[in-house]
Order: sequence, then C-alpha cells, then structure tokens
Amino acid sequence: MTAAPSTPWSVTLDYSHDVALALAVRDAFGYPDPFGLPPVDPPVALELRREEHHDPVIAEQWRTWWERAMAAPTHQSQLARTLDGPLGVVIHRNSAALLAWRSARKRELARLSRPAPGRQPIRLADAIRDHSRQTGTQFSEFHLTITAIPAGEACFQPIRDDVIAASIELIRDRGAYVAEIIEHLVRRQA
Repeated sequence: MTAAPSTPWSVTLDYSHDVALALAVRDAFGYPDPFGLPPVDPPVALELRREEHHDPVIAEQWRTWWERAMAAPTHQSQLARTLDGPLGVVIHRNSAALLAWRSARKRELARLSRPAPGRQPIRLADAIRDHSRQTGTQFSEFHLTITAIPAGEACFQPIRDDVIAASIELIRDRGAYVAEIIEHLVRRQA
C-alpha cells in the first residue's frame, strides 16, 4: 500500500517474508536483535534439536541472514530459500510450519489494509495536511518504507532513516499508526 499526495513524498507498507521468518527463528533460538524488536505473536513452534540451541555457526548464520533481510526488507526477498549449512537445515526441517505461519501473518496484514465496510479510514495525506495547518510547517520530501512485523505489541522502530519496522498490532490501530509516522517525520526534520 502506498500513499502519495501531490507533494513529493511516499509511504510504502510492505511485508518481508525474510524479516518475519528471521524474527520467528530469532525467538525460537532466543537470539537478541540489535533493534530490540518485540517477540513475534503468535510464536512458531519449531522443531529444534538440543545441539542446535547453542550452535555458534547457526547463531552467526542467523545474524548474517538478519542483516541481509533488514538491508532489503521487502516482500520480494527470498533469502530464506537460499540458506544452507546448519541454519538451512533448521529452516528446511520446519518449512511447513514456517510457511503456514508466515502466510497467516501476511493475510492478517492484508485484512488490515482493507477499510472496514462503512468506515472511512484515517488517511495519512489528511493527517499530514492537518499537521501542517496546525504547526505552520511543511515536511520536506520523504520516502518511507514501513515493514510490517508480526509482533503482538505496538511497535514503531526506525531501522534506518527511511526504513521503519512497525508491528501488525500497531497497524491495526490506524490512528496510532498514522500518529507514529507523523512523530517520526517531526523528529527526522528537527
């Protein structure tokens, strides 16, 4: 979903299969991530062997995968399919569970992206216009990519200046989601 009025800006909401899967695997292994993103919800029950839990090779492969997934967080990323080594074995062994979980989260986001019958959603363009009227300031040109993450709590975490991880739980509350985008733009422009 992209919103772009006549001013030079855009906000793209996307769902990265790799980011979602990497978060699910992160939680199954108990790995921290540098952004402090909340746990996925619902969690995925992965079949992990005892020796895999503390395997430094798997941990390093996960960190590399995570960095690559966050460098290009779009729905087109297919990094999980190319994983090999011990982490690739874990992914392959759990592929059916991961695929079902990932697909259910994407369907949930798709449902949230459609306006409810009889309800007019809060439009980002209107919120930006209202903010400009109230404050007398205009936002300079921006192009944000919001990557939806399947976390069970509200989360809006800038990853880079133009890339943000936002939880499906936050996106569910359109008013709070739009307010977070406006706050981010205010901080960014300050």
